[in-house]
Amino acid sequence: MFTRLKVALIRRFAKKRLGKEIAPLKTLMTHPDVLIPYTQFTMALDKTKLVPAKLKVLAQIRAAKQVECPF
Repeated sequence: MFTRLKVALIRRFAKKRLGKEIAPLKTLMTHPDVLIPYTQFTMALDKTKLVPAKLKVLAQIRAAKQVECPF
């Protein structure tokens, strides 16, 4: 029901957090049915305390290196 509003809020928060809009997010914004659950999953992953924050960042860097992410 509030899909357009949610997408706009996600865009604003992502731009504030990352400093710019990234290509994967632009692509996901065209598919709100994927973007919204993906964002919820990412936020839950950021909030969990099961894994130390430094280890999460290390895993993200390692995964980005594996898939040769330019970002």
